[in-house]
Amino acid sequence: MVNWDIFGYIGIVFAMIYRIPQIIKIYRNKKGEDISTKTFILHNCAYIFLLIYISNKTPIDYLILTYYIIGMIQNLIIILMKRYYNNIIET
Repeated sequence: MVNWDIFGYIGIVFAMIYRIPQIIKIYRNKKGEDISTKTFILHNCAYIFLLIYISNKTPIDYLILTYYIIGMIQNLIIILMKRYYNNIIET
């Protein structure tokens, strides 16, 4: 019998790592001008509404909830890094 939960856990691992190369690239290049802030803001809006939806379902699917939280945190890191490095360049 297959334990299907393993696919969810593997998905969470990929969700945790797939934005890391972008974060590293921004850090190394000290710029994020080629990244669309609007895209990441829209993505976070989607996460917020999906978090509200998931958290009000019973039973709560903590695996999906974790995915959205991790994604939102990583998107916020990218947005903040982009703004930080853009401000440094402008001053």
